[in-house]
Amino acid sequence: MKWLSNLLTPIKSELFAMVGVLAVCGVGATIAGYLHIQRQDDQIETKDRQISDLATANKSWAARAAEQDRIRALEQKNVLLLQEKLALIEQQNTDAAAQLKKLEATNAEVKEYLSRPIPADLRRLLQKQ
Repeated sequence: MKWLSNLLTPIKSELFAMVGVLAVCGVGATIAGYLHIQRQDDQIETKDRQISDLATANKSWAARAAEQDRIRALEQKNVLLLQEKLALIEQQNTDAAAQLKKLEATNAEVKEYLSRPIPADLRRLLQKQ
């Protein structure tokens, strides 16, 4: 072992300098690595927060879309009901017109009443409607 000591003695100061430089570089690299990891953690936390905000927004949009679908279904149901009622009213109107024609053909009094002219005031009132 003495021979190793004799071999390293002339360059002992350079070895200590190299070890010191390596130690400083190691500490610097450790600090830089720590800061890099910390920055990545902060970025991940920010992204997670953004993702959770978007997930919350998506849930509210999904609820709103479901509500709109429910309203559309109700509107469609109402449209169908209104169409049925309109068809019923048109059928009743057709039946009433046929009944009036039949009454006009069979009853002389009704025929005479329907042949009278409509007064001007009543005609204007009917035209406004």
